[in-house]
Amino acid sequence: MTTSKIYQKMRKNARGQYLLLSFCAFLSVLLITAFALMYFGPTVQNFLPEGGDTRKMASLLLAATALGCFIFTLYASSMFFRYKSREYGILMALGLEKKNLRRLLFKELSVITAAASLAGLLCAVPVSYLIWKLFELFIISNEQMTYRFGAAGFLPGILFAACLALMLGLAARRFINKSDIMDILRTQHKTQMVKTVKGWILPVGIVLMFLGVALGSGLPQVAARVFKVNLPSAVNLFYLLTVIGIYLVLLSIVAQSRAGKNKEKYYKNLVSISLMRFTAKASTRNMCVIVLLIFVCCFASFYGMQYSLTPDLAKSDDFAFSLHYPALEKQIDQEDVYRTAQKYDLKVEDFIQGQASNLVISYTATDISEDENRYVEKYYDQQKGALFLSASSYAAISGKKITVQEGTYKTVTSKDYKGFFDQVDGLDRVTNPDSGKSMKLAYGGSLEQNSLYAMSDPFAYVISDDDYRRMTRGLDQDYQEHLIFFDVDDVERSYDFAKALLSQYVDRATARSNHMGYWDAWEEQQTQKAGKEYGYSDRIDMSMDNNLLLNDWKYAPGFQIIQLQDQMQLISVYVMLCLYICIIALAAVSVMTYVRSISVASDNKELFDSLEKLGADRAYRQKVLKRQLAKIFQYPTAIGCSLGFLFSLAMDISNDGRLAGTEFTALGILLGIIAAISAILFAVYRYALKRAQILIGI
Repeated sequence: MTTSKIYQKMRKNARGQYLLLSFCAFLSVLLITAFALMYFGPTVQNFLPEGGDTRKMASLLLAATALGCFIFTLYASSMFFRYKSREYGILMALGLEKKNLRRLLFKELSVITAAASLAGLLCAVPVSYLIWKLFELFIISNEQMTYRFGAAGFLPGILFAACLALMLGLAARRFINKSDIMDILRTQHKTQMVKTVKGWILPVGIVLMFLGVALGSGLPQVAARVFKVNLPSAVNLFYLLTVIGIYLVLLSIVAQSRAGKNKEKYYKNLVSISLMRFTAKASTRNMCVIVLLIFVCCFASFYGMQYSLTPDLAKSDDFAFSLHYPALEKQIDQEDVYRTAQKYDLKVEDFIQGQASNLVISYTATDISEDENRYVEKYYDQQKGALFLSASSYAAISGKKITVQEGTYKTVTSKDYKGFFDQVDGLDRVTNPDSGKSMKLAYGGSLEQNSLYAMSDPFAYVISDDDYRRMTRGLDQDYQEHLIFFDVDDVERSYDFAKALLSQYVDRATARSNHMGYWDAWEEQQTQKAGKEYGYSDRIDMSMDNNLLLNDWKYAPGFQIIQLQDQMQLISVYVMLCLYICIIALAAVSVMTYVRSISVASDNKELFDSLEKLGADRAYRQKVLKRQLAKIFQYPTAIGCSLGFLFSLAMDISNDGRLAGTEFTALGILLGIIAAISAILFAVYRYALKRAQILIGI
C-alpha cells in the first residue's frame, strides 16, 4: 500500500474532524459577513447617527462578533490537530519527511479554508436577508426599514477569512515543527495537571469575581457623585479582577485534589474527579472562554432588549401632543388642530394654550475641570437663556394648582429626574435681555412635566405671577414663545394625524424657527458681539424627509406617537445588532462545549474500556461520563449567567444610583433569557452525552 493510499484511508477515518473544522470556518465567515452586510447596508447606516455612541457601540459589536467567531474556530482547529497527531506520527514512523507532511497539511488547510470561506461569503447574502425578515416580525416594518444590500459588508468577511487562513497556517506550522515523533504521538494523551490547589483559592476567586464588577461599574460613579473626581478610563482594568476570579474559581473546581471533610463522597467519585484533573489547565482555559462568551451572550441581549422597552402611551400622564414656537411666527393654531383631527376621526381633548418667555439666566452647574481630573462647580453669568412661565400659566397647563412665593422659582424637570451635571437648584439670577433688569431668585422646589422640560435647556422655570410681570415688562416678542398642549381620544391610532399635523407645522415654519437644537438667541448675540463664530448658527433641513428633524430642531414639536415610532426604528436596528451578537456567542458556546464533550469521550475511551475490564458496570461508566460532561456545561453556565445578570444590574444602578421601572422589567426579561440560554445548553449537553456514549460504546 502506497503512502498516498494510507493517507487517504486515514483522512476517510477522520472525516468527522474535517467536517467539524470546515463547518466552524464556514459558520464564522458566514456570521461575520451576514452581520457586516446588514451593518454596512444603507438602511442601518442611515439610521445610526454619524459619529454617535450608537455607531461606536455597533462597531464594537462587530469586533466582538469577529472575536467570538475567531475563538471557536481556533478551538475547533486545536481539536483538529489533536486528531491529526496520531496520523502524522504514523506517517513519520513510516519515513515520510516533515517537509512532505507540511506540504500535505498546508494543501488540506488551504482547500478547507478556501472552500468554507467562499461558501460562507456566498451564503451570507440570503442569510442576512432572512435574518432581517425574521426581525421584521418583531420590529417596525415600513419603506424606511426595507432591507438594502451593502456590498461593503463583504470586506470584513474577506478580511476575517484571510486572518483565519493565517491563523490556521501558523497553527499548522507549529504542529509540524514539533521536535520529534514522540511529541506528536503524545499530543492526544498529554496530561495538563496543576499543582495542589489550596483551599483559599475558591473563596478568593469568588470575592474577586464580584469585586471586579463592583469596582469597575460602581467606582467611577461613587468618585464622581461623592468625591467629585473624574476617574480615567484605566479604572476599567478593575474588570480584570473578575476574569482572574473566574479562572481561580474554575481552577479550584476542576483541579479538586483534597478529600476534605466528606472523604466518603470524595473517594466514591475518585475516578470522575481525577479524570478532570488530568487536563486541568486545558479544561480551565476552555471553561473560562465559555464563561466569557455566555456573559457576552447575556449582556448583549440585555443591552439591546433594554432599549426596546418603550412606555405605554395609553398609560402616560403627559400630553400626547405639545408645540412651542416663536410668538411672532404664524403657525398652526387651535382651528388647524381641530380641523385636522376631524379628518382622521379623532377627538381633541384638553386643548391648552399658553405663553412663555426666554430670560437670561445666571446659574451654577457641574463641569469637568480643564485637566479633566475633577468635577467642579462652575458659575455661568448671563451666558444663555431659558424658558420661564408664570405660576398661573403652569397651573393651566398642568391642571394642578401651585403656589410660588415671590423671589423664588420652581424648576421643571422630567419624571424621576436624576441628572448629574445640571442642578435643579443651580439658578441664581434672572435677567431681562432687553431692559437689563435683573432679579435674584431662591430655589423653591421642583415640578415634573416632561413636555415643558424638553422645551428648554437646562430646565424650564416657573416664577410667581408678579415676578413674571416685572421680569417680562418691555421684553421684545423675539424672546417670547407660544405653547400648545393637547391630547386625543385614541393616541395609539393617531400616527397619521400626527404626521399630517407635523407636515403643516414644517410647511409654515420660517427663518424665525429654523434653528439647531442647541441654538440660543442670547448666546448667539453675545458670541457675535465678541467677534466670534457661533457654533449652532447653522440651519437645518426643514423637510418631512429628514429622519433626524425632530432630534436636531430647536422648535421640534413633541408628538409622542411620532417620537416613539422614529425611536423604535432606530432602536429596532440596534436591538437587532445586539441580538445578533447574542446568537453568535451562543453558537460559539454550543460548538465549543459540544466539541469539548466529544473530546473528553474520545480521549478517555481506553480508560472506560479498562473500567469495564475491571468490573465496572454500564451504569457506573455512564455516571462517570455524565459527571465529566456535566461539569463542562454546569459550571460555566452558572458563572457566566450569574455574572451577566450581576453586571447588568450594576450598570443600571451605576447610571443614576437607582432602578427605574423599565430597568426592573428588563432585568426580569433577562432572567427569562438566562433560562432560555440554560435550556439550549442543556439540550446541547443531552445531545453531546448521547454522541459520547455511542463513541465509547456504553
